[in-house]
Amino acid sequence: MTRISRTPVGVLLGALALVGMAASPAAAAEGSLDGSISAEGRECSWTDGVTSDQAPNDLTVDRTTINPGLSCSDGTTATLNNDPNVVFDDAAGTITADMLDITVSQLGVDCRYQAADMSADRDGDTRTYRASVDIPLHEGGFFCPDPASVDAEFVFH
Repeated sequence: MTRISRTPVGVLLGALALVGMAASPAAAAEGSLDGSISAEGRECSWTDGVTSDQAPNDLTVDRTTINPGLSCSDGTTATLNNDPNVVFDDAAGTITADMLDITVSQLGVDCRYQAADMSADRDGDTRTYRASVDIPLHEGGFFCPDPASVDAEFVFH
């Protein structure tokens, strides 16, 4: 059996992980979230994810609006398994998600990752957040990277 490459698993995992930590600064009660993740020359992206409120109000990310729009170029699939709750600290310029639960699948192997209290940093006074994160393996075997490491950027509008 072939070992899954850490690069695509990490890229997708990071994309979903940080989606869970993101929020939107839109003017209506619901917010909108776009994201792009890159690692080692690979990229994943999504648009129009929905949040329950706007930044900087505490909110919940709706996984059912993130999962269908997630697109990657390498055949890997990923699923955000929960609806993360996000808390903003504008004074510190951070966001924190209570729990991220993500499954990444490649070549028929599922790797499930979970992490509590994941955070990202705001870029200046914008609603763009960036993070470099390591997310530990929760379920999966030898073929799953542990942890998965990625860099991510999110733009909220």
